[in-house]
Order: sequence, then structure tokens, then C-alpha cells
Amino acid sequence: MVHHNGPQYFGYVGDNPQELLHLHGLGDFYTDLSNRALPAAGGVFYVRGGYNNLDGLVPQDPNPAVQAAFKGNNDHPAYSDSQISEAALADAVNAIAMSPYWKDSAIIISYDESDGYYDHESFAIRSYSPDGLPYAAGSRIPAIVISPYSLAHVAVHSYAEHSSIIKFINHLFGLTPLAELPDEASARAAGLAAYGQPSLGPADSDTVWQMTDMSNAFDNARLTGKQPPLPPAYATIPPAQVHSLPHYGGQGCRTLNITPTDYVNGTPVDPAPADFNPRPTQTPGTPTSGTWTP
Repeated sequence: MVHHNGPQYFGYVGDNPQELLHLHGLGDFYTDLSNRALPAAGGVFYVRGGYNNLDGLVPQDPNPAVQAAFKGNNDHPAYSDSQISEAALADAVNAIAMSPYWKDSAIIISYDESDGYYDHESFAIRSYSPDGLPYAAGSRIPAIVISPYSLAHVAVHSYAEHSSIIKFINHLFGLTPLAELPDEASARAAGLAAYGQPSLGPADSDTVWQMTDMSNAFDNARLTGKQPPLPPAYATIPPAQVHSLPHYGGQGCRTLNITPTDYVNGTPVDPAPADFNPRPTQTPGTPTSGTWTP
């Protein structure tokens, strides 16, 4: 699930009338899943949230103005709520996993950007400008692969970015990389001349940088039938939990059997341990505490 349909920003895609013919509402996606009306040959579906949500959820903040303004479900600031956005993700994964399409599915969850504050890793340097300044890839963002054929309980550390998703699609369907289309030739020449960047533009070609195609997120034993595919239950979250806020009664770590380092033996550690990164001091508190000041 992505916040934006990235390819639409390339003129030769956005100006194609077929683009508009294939834009539908999120509710249409769920209807087609239920009716088994998706194309028999398969395809690629960009699923995203928006300014509202189909579940009728409202933020936990008791302020009516906040409840009215932050019903969005795509994790975007200014109008969406993080838990409502998480519910939207779970809705999509549940719907696919509980459909006949699960056995042929690969779900990739990612984001278009981050707040830039949380990452302890240095940014990867893609190239340098003519005056020697680095062009960095930016802070890392989440990328989660869910499939009957994916690796389980594994974190893949090879480099990937948004172009990796497109590269995966290219390899899966035998498509010509966007980076190798004639429309990109002039842009690449301009990028090399003006910025010293031979790979300005789409980075989904095998000749561009060290971009992986996310295929190492899959289990070859499952793909070749040596191991059974993961069952739908492996990916689903009970709808009662998805649509009840706060999720897991605000005890998500406990549900996952995770004990934060600042909370051991059932009581908070004060002062917090050295390896714990506390929330900003300007955090206004817990909305349900009774002392909430918006």
C-alpha cells in the first residue's frame, strides 16, 4: 500500500488515457475482491487511503474538532490518524488474505516519505553534485512484504527503495524498465550534463546503481513447492481488534510479548535507561487520561 501512485507523475503514464480508466475508489477494490471480479490474469493494484475512512472510525482524542478533522487513513499529517491508518492497512491485508486471491498474492506495504527524525542510520549517498555536495537517499522508511511465499520473521538488509517495487513488478511481468524507455533518454542526458548524475529518473533498471528488486523477501522453498505456502491466518488480524481503538487496549507491545526497556517488572523505569529514546517533551499526554489538554 502506498500513499501516492508514483508512476502517475511520469508524463508518459499520467497522460495515457488508460490511466484514468483504471482509477477506482477503495470501496471498489473491496467489492471486486468479494465478487471475485479482479482480472483473471492478475495485475498490480496500488491501494491507498485518503481524507476519510470506510470504517467510520474517529480519533481517540476527545476534542470534537480533532475528531472531525483527522478521520483520514493514509498516515499523512494534517488530516489522518495513525491508528485509523493502521486499521486501513489491516483491512486491506485481511481482505486479500481471506479471498481466493491470497494464493497468488504479494502485498508490499511502504510509504512515500518519513518525518526524517527517527533513523539512527546514516543516509545512503547516491551520488554527488558538481560542487561536491552529496545526493542522499534520505532516511529509511518501512517496507513490509506479506505473501504466502514470503520469508517469515526475517528482516532483509539489502538496499531497496521505491524503485525496487517497480523493479519487482518489471521482473514479475517481464516489463521493460521505466529507466530504459526512450522517454527517459533526454532526461538522463540532462541529468548527467547538469548534475553529474547518470541515473537521474527511474532507478528500476539493472544498470542503475545497486537497486534490489525485493525478490530476496521471498522463500525459494515455498516458491518451488518444497515447503507449503503460509496460510491466510498468518497474515490476518481479527477485525474486532482492527476496528477497536486504541488497538489492543493500548497494550500493543504486551500483545506481541515485547517488554520495552523503560518498562520492566510491570513498572516504568525512572530515569529511563540509556538505550531508550523517550518521546519529545512536548507530547501533550494521553487523550484518555482525564487531564488531556489539546
